[in-house]
Amino acid sequence: MPQPLLMLTINSTKQSQPGFNNSRAVPAQTLTAVILTWNEEENIARTLHHLTWLEKIIIVDSGSTDKTVELINSFSNTEIYVRKFDTHAQQWNYGLSLCSSEWILSLDADYILTYAFIEEIKQKLVQNHACAFNAGFEFVLFERSLASNNTTPRPVLFKRCNCIYYDDGHTQRLRINGKTADLKNKILHDDRKPLSRWLLNQSAYSMKEATMLMTKPGPEMSFLEKLRKKRIYTPLMMFFFCLLRKRMLFNGQRGWHYTLQRTIVEMLISLRLTEEKINKK
Repeated sequence: MPQPLLMLTINSTKQSQPGFNNSRAVPAQTLTAVILTWNEEENIARTLHHLTWLEKIIIVDSGSTDKTVELINSFSNTEIYVRKFDTHAQQWNYGLSLCSSEWILSLDADYILTYAFIEEIKQKLVQNHACAFNAGFEFVLFERSLASNNTTPRPVLFKRCNCIYYDDGHTQRLRINGKTADLKNKILHDDRKPLSRWLLNQSAYSMKEATMLMTKPGPEMSFLEKLRKKRIYTPLMMFFFCLLRKRMLFNGQRGWHYTLQRTIVEMLISLRLTEEKINKK
């Protein structure tokens, strides 16, 4: 079990919130949701509003200074644990250590679950033919869905005893000991934090990603990672990939916004790698 660097349990008077029918909530011994937060006041209430069908939600907060904790405490099925952030994998694994349920629903603070997605989850808990299920994503920008996006599905529903997180660049991966399957319905990814916060996050993520690319052995690299390490190709490729292949050209200003975001991410990684190469000379 990972040890917390700083852990506080926050309790306050809570009241049930309107939302999805919680009269027959999925019991905590069956399924617990785990969410990581840090200054998510623009997102967290919308996410929790779609999780009232769960008896228990574990939230690992990294020390929010906005209204995140206040908003979380307004939902009767939440428990908050504050832990100083070190890595994503350590945060997630700490969250898992707080759960006693058979199944885990792993969510970001800006993930919105539709009614169809929730019903599919309930079916999978009964069918029990895999130990982890991958979910795809539908991106929402400025309250409207994009035609497509370039994210890959990730495991969000899994058996606690069969899985553990590990760090990989700026993010985390789930090591799964058993069979996996895909969920039919998608999660709505609806991040409404300001652009300044997004840029701050990407600056930190690009540094971690560049460090990973500089230290990861070549044979273990994916095709995309090898392209990124060359520094030249991925910013240009990502721009045209999003605009043309992913049809962002037909999504108006929202498509242009998404294309620029994805291109900036690749530019930041290339800048980090170039800076490191120059400093080594």
